[in-house]
Amino acid sequence: MSARMYTSRSLLHIGPSAVRPFRARPAIFSARPRPAYFSVSPRAAATLTPASVVTSTPELRSEEVESGLGFMGKALIQQAQAQREGLEEKPGDADRRNFKLHWSVDFWTNFKSNVPGQRSQGSFNQASEFVQGLISGANKAGVFASPTATAYWAYHLTRTGFLAVQGLSGLLATQQAARAEGDAEAAEQTKIGQMFSSGSPLTPFVEPLTMYYQDFKNIEAGVYKLPWDMTTLRNKQYDPFHVLRTVSTFASEASNTLRRRFRGSPDKVWLQSSMYPDYYLNTFHYQTDGWLSEKSASIYEASTETLFLGRQDAMQRQSLVPLHRFMQARSPGRNTKGDNTKMLEVACGTGRFATFVKDNYPHMDYTALDLSPYYLYEARSNIKEWHRLRQPKLSMGGVDGSGAHFLQAAAEKIPQPDASHDVVSSIYLFHELPPAVRREAAKEMVRVLKPGGMLIITDSIQLGDRLPLDAGIGKFSDFNEPYYKTFIAEDLGKMFMDCGLECDEKLLASSSKVLSFRKPM
Repeated sequence: MSARMYTSRSLLHIGPSAVRPFRARPAIFSARPRPAYFSVSPRAAATLTPASVVTSTPELRSEEVESGLGFMGKALIQQAQAQREGLEEKPGDADRRNFKLHWSVDFWTNFKSNVPGQRSQGSFNQASEFVQGLISGANKAGVFASPTATAYWAYHLTRTGFLAVQGLSGLLATQQAARAEGDAEAAEQTKIGQMFSSGSPLTPFVEPLTMYYQDFKNIEAGVYKLPWDMTTLRNKQYDPFHVLRTVSTFASEASNTLRRRFRGSPDKVWLQSSMYPDYYLNTFHYQTDGWLSEKSASIYEASTETLFLGRQDAMQRQSLVPLHRFMQARSPGRNTKGDNTKMLEVACGTGRFATFVKDNYPHMDYTALDLSPYYLYEARSNIKEWHRLRQPKLSMGGVDGSGAHFLQAAAEKIPQPDASHDVVSSIYLFHELPPAVRREAAKEMVRVLKPGGMLIITDSIQLGDRLPLDAGIGKFSDFNEPYYKTFIAEDLGKMFMDCGLECDEKLLASSSKVLSFRKPM
């Protein structure tokens, strides 16, 4: 894909010509901005809304760009004001000083996911509005531009639709259980109408659709492959019996989780053990058994993908963007398969991301580390399934011939030698660690990383990453996330620089951010 591929009429104005219409820049990431480099004018930033998906996409004109300081100038002014007032700098502002910025940063920073709608309309008109919005967005996204694009969007739109129905089933199950128990408050809060109490019925779908656009542009550019489970019809997600079992299990788990959430009283973890640190023995998200049961591990993917209406996989795949650059630099001009590369994923969970890495770099020596033996077993099952379906004739060593190894350990105590891995990554770990443990985990990751290696951290967005969400971002702590509020104010760049790394690149991906670092030679 050329650096000029995106135009100001691309879906949601994502491309460089929309974000910086008077200067071309690479498609993958931009140069680090300078104070005099104005990124987006106030009027231009105002166009980055969901209305751009379903209505119109006005051109950005040079006079609009020149009409104000733009985001970078405003960010610098806000930073100076905060310093004068004695306030701490937001992590998002600090990132702009320390990292090269992928084009996604300028886009998502001001993105708003609410689509205005007329609530006085009838259900037929609402459905018509929804369908028309999807058709408009599909045309602007280039859904029918190629067979590959059509297949990608057909799969992901179907999947999102299914997950939306699955989510509704969870709400209905919760409502019925609450009524049976006489819990009027929980029954009221789980009414289906609450989902669309304001705005358009399209609103919940704006973020996943936009995330899919970003995901597919990376696939189209050759950064990584189409999702392997999408193109493998023998995958379990195409098995109707597996799907029915998952829906049934999810409905039960969602009912239990939501009722705990409404009560504000999480269950205690069933297992008490001195082998686990105290912070770990928590039922995060009000989920059953925390991280310590087979049931929790088996339903985790369905629960989180339903919560995000299918975009979690796409968000996680953004970690492959800096990994692609790193691997290309190791083997310039070659289609590398990961030979002679060792990667460690810290807090691998169910191994979902590991399968995406292995599908793109099958020869990579991959170590999946997690503190939960139940999640490690689920990770083994997922990677084994990938190997059986995608590389059945290739024996790569490791467990089950998949080239993967599994290690039970805490992130702050990694039992691996110094400088033993070329790449170290973690996804959605740091927001669930106490501040002191975060620093210990960072030190350990840096210790096991080879000089010249890359560290990739993917986690929740923080303060300053998406300005329209700053006021309410801390509410996620209400989902039994005791360390989340300290996380969203943590300068991750500084934390890893204090450990000896150099900041590399930053991406934004809907509710997630990706930061990459280099270890000096």
